[in-house]
This record gives sequence, C-alpha cells and structure tokens, in this order.
Amino acid sequence: MSSSDKLEGSLFPIVPQSIGRYDVAKKVERTHMIIETGMFTSSLISSPTYLPPQWSSAVHPEGKLYFYRNSALKMVTEAYLYNPEVWQAICSWAKEFERRFEEKGFVYGETIEAFLQLSGDDCNYYIVDRDTQTVFWLEDCDTSNLGLLPVVSSSNLKMLLEAQFWTHTENFSMHFGGLPQKSIDDLILVISHALADNITSSLSTFPFDTATCQKFLDLLTSSRDRIHDGHTVTFVARIWGMIMYNRYETHYGQEQARLSRDNSILIDDDTELEWTKPIFSLASFRSADLYMKRLNTIFNDRFLYTIDWDSFMKQCISDWTRTGIMSSILLFLHIFCFFLPVSPTLAYVSGSISALSIITSLLAINRHQPLDKEGAAGGHDYLTAVCSPTLKFQGVAFAYALPKTLFILASIIFLSQWPLIIYQSINLVPALLCIILVSLVLAAFQYATSEIPFPRPTWSWRTRAEKDEAHQV
Repeated sequence: MSSSDKLEGSLFPIVPQSIGRYDVAKKVERTHMIIETGMFTSSLISSPTYLPPQWSSAVHPEGKLYFYRNSALKMVTEAYLYNPEVWQAICSWAKEFERRFEEKGFVYGETIEAFLQLSGDDCNYYIVDRDTQTVFWLEDCDTSNLGLLPVVSSSNLKMLLEAQFWTHTENFSMHFGGLPQKSIDDLILVISHALADNITSSLSTFPFDTATCQKFLDLLTSSRDRIHDGHTVTFVARIWGMIMYNRYETHYGQEQARLSRDNSILIDDDTELEWTKPIFSLASFRSADLYMKRLNTIFNDRFLYTIDWDSFMKQCISDWTRTGIMSSILLFLHIFCFFLPVSPTLAYVSGSISALSIITSLLAINRHQPLDKEGAAGGHDYLTAVCSPTLKFQGVAFAYALPKTLFILASIIFLSQWPLIIYQSINLVPALLCIILVSLVLAAFQYATSEIPFPRPTWSWRTRAEKDEAHQV
C-alpha cells in the first residue's frame, strides 16, 4: 500500500498500557553468518539502512526498537519500519492522522506526540501532551471502551490519564531530550515523605515499603544530574506512573481520600451474609476469624498492596507448615495407643483427622506457593476470583483455617482419652480431683485470654465505717 492509496481501515483510540508492549509478536531462528572482512570497523563504511523521511530509530534500555518522527506533528511507533510494506502503511496512516488532527483544530506543538500502531487494516492511536502530562484523542471516548477504571471526578480522571502518560514516557524515553529537572526533584520530595510516612505508620497508603523507598531515594538523588538521559527518564517515568495510579486509587485530592490502608471509601454493592460468620467461626474453633479479618483488610475496596499480599502469603505458608509439623508429631504419638488402655475407635478417629490435617496443609502450601512471588497483580487476580458476592472471604478463610481446625479437633479427641487412662491407673477420687484441677486450669486460661466477653463476678467490699453507717440508718 502506498501513501496515496485509499485507507480501508479506521483509526481506533487506545491507551498506552494496552499497546501489548511485552507481547511476543514474532519468533525468529538463529543461524550462522559469514563475518566479512573489516565488518563493523570504523575503516569500513557500511551500507545505510533507509527509513522514511524525518523518521529515525531508537532503542529502549530494555532492548525494544522503536521509531520516531521529528516533524511538526511528532510521532512514535513500534512498527518495524525497515520493512517496506510496514513503512508504507505507517506513512499512509501518518498522513491521514495529520489531516484529522488539523480538522479537529488542534495546534502542532513541541510537547505534542502521537503514537501509531498497525492492527490489520486499522490503526490504533493515542496522543500525549508533555506539557500537561496527559493523554488525549481525536474524539470523545468512554473510559469503559478504553479499558480504563471508573472515576469519581474529572480530577480523579486526570490522575488516571497522567499515569497513562508516564507509561508512554517510560516506553519511549530515548528520543526527546529528557524530562524537566522539576520532574525528578518533585519525585525525590514525594519519596522522602513516603519514607517518613512508612517509618511512622504501619498503614501508609504509599505503594512502597520503607526499604524500597530508601533504595529509590538513593537512586534518584544520585541521578539528579542525568535527568536528560533516556535511561534515567525510563525509571523516573516508571516510578511516577506507579505513584499516579496509587493516587488515583487512594482518591488523592478528592473530597474523601483514603488516608489509611484499612479505610474503605467505596460503596460496596454486594451484601455479605452475616448469619454464616458465627457458623464458620464455631466450626473452625475461631481459627478462621483471623484469616477473614486479614483478607478483608488487605483487599479493602478491591485494591491490594504488594507489601500486604507478600506478608500475608508468607504468614499463611508459615502457619500451614507449622500445622503440618505439629499434626505429624501428633500422628506419631498415636504409636503409644498400642500400649495404653485407650479406646481404639477414638485413636483411629484422631489419627485419621491428624493425617487429614497434614494433607490439607500440603495442599494449601502447594496451591499458594506460586502466589507468594507474584506480587499485587497476581494476588489481585486470585482474590478477585475467590471472593464470593454473598460470603466474601468467609469460605476462603475457613479453607485457610482447615489444617489448624483439623489439628485442634484431632488433639481434642486424642487428649480426651487421658481421663480414661487416669481413671484406670489410680483410684476414683484422686482421678476426679486431677481431672477437675486440669479443667479449672484450662477454663482459667480461656477466661483470661479470650476476646469473647464473659460475665465477670463483681465483688462488693464494705469498710467497717460503711457497715456502721448502714446499721445506723
């Protein structure tokens, strides 16, 4: 297709995060080559590789080749312009895009840059403005059609679009001369505040923990004089993009911002069943309560922090591992049932439940170990999939608590045979006294440590003077 051919496709608006940058579009096969005499030396002039007029190539620090046009309307593309057919298609769409750009009354400027992407006969596009740090299009666009998330205000939308702008800047960082000094100076101030916030608060809404903030701060401080280099631009843009998306999620600058990670600021359309909570709690000996509370906290408003997810998964795997070990020890102790006067039926039941606790521990570890290193993205996908519209995380929490629940149940059944052993070993009265003493100790422990409010006795002591006064009345 030449630049004079009539275009059969259409221009479609997209956002920078949906260009499929990390998709593998083509696979190649390596072969051996002949190294020509003097190849790649300064004394031998190699044949130039031609590109369309005003187009040049650049290589992203990650290795991605892209092309940019230095003209009145600046453009970038990842289309392989060394291919003549691709070259002609991009030039045709660039000419058509310029025509529509002028029809809409937009003015060319040094800060305006368009992105073009071939998609069959069609062409995807978006436009960025480096001055206002935003993304825009030649037509009205609905956020849902673009794949953007819902917003609460125009300023909230601006942050979402600025996050997209920084994604574009990160992807195409090597050709425009770098960022203003203010970009990195402001970022240093933001990271500095985040570092202090993390140190003084355990519920900071910033997306990075203390150690990461310190690493970023050291990196940015040492890179202040290199903000015009494309390598520095790449990581500065990436950090800014993550911060702007986090600001969108926390409603930064809105009427009601999320100032703590455990604050819920969004209306939840799903109604959770409340009457099932005591059932799951009782059935798990209250082991599921902690998991349910933690899941609801870290997935607050369906937003997940990498810090919280990694910590939660690490704790869960540690709990399941410890429960599996304790259940194995308990199962081993059943050997003594062959030599003690115990009920074989109860021994079989407790042993079977111990084995089931070990199996569920292993299954839980095997299922969740891959999620331990996937960060917030993988954790968000998983929690979204398992969260029930009616039960929320009640079922998941019970499943997480199942290994410990089975271990507790097996322990109760196993130890329930202890009174029988005591009764058969000593006289009735000492046996009853021993059983009562142990029961009182357990009851006192439960009374002192339980979070459930129990009726506590009130003692009324009166002094002798108070008694005399009451007697006189």
